[in-house]
Amino acid sequence: INEILAREEGKTLEFKRDCSSLEPIVKTVIAFVNTAGGDILVGIQDKSKEIVGVKDPVADEIRLCNAFSDLISPQLIPDIDVLDYRGLSLLLIRVPHLSGPYYLKPAGLDHGVYVRLGSTNRVADQAMLDELRRYSQNICFDETPLPGVSSEQINFQLASDLFVKQGKNIDTNRLITLGTLQRVGSKVVPSIGGVLLFGSNKEAILPDAKIKCARFKGLSSSIFLDN
Repeated sequence: INEILAREEGKTLEFKRDCSSLEPIVKTVIAFVNTAGGDILVGIQDKSKEIVGVKDPVADEIRLCNAFSDLISPQLIPDIDVLDYRGLSLLLIRVPHLSGPYYLKPAGLDHGVYVRLGSTNRVADQAMLDELRRYSQNICFDETPLPGVSSEQINFQLASDLFVKQGKNIDTNRLITLGTLQRVGSKVVPSIGGVLLFGSNKEAILPDAKIKCARFKGLSSSIFLDN
């Protein structure tokens, strides 16, 4: 407890005075699980860190468990410990970081996904929702397939030149293994990373991206800069 109290509220820590209002705690749990995990210590005045304790920790623990079960989807039951500190009872809620996205049931998936930004909870925008979905599927942004783009847009000669310099051969299967190409049904299409590295017409395929020339190991290529 002393180690926790020595920290300030932030990305992975929040203090709550009591459980009189459960929804803010539920939103914080959702934000933690979607972002980096974290701890919520109940029985602490959040600004001054004054230790006020919890009057009926067992009853509050039951209320919290019911709220988490009823209001969070997919189902999530964080660890809740009742701790004794200087004669007062505290509740420590430990939230893991899991692949989701997790959301507040009454608000739905489109408006009920929260993420942690500093010491605040924010509703995830569409870009963050997409990122959380990719994380749950173990897909990186650069490996996202582009179903409407032909694999012919990949400059195989450029890719081949790069690998020949490294003493390796390149073919379609190797580009798929590297994530440069992706299988979508029966088709093989480029990924975002594949277009950015070896695309013949990057600006037309990814008009919202800013392309900046760079050089990797003496070979002209490109890197992606988020706009």
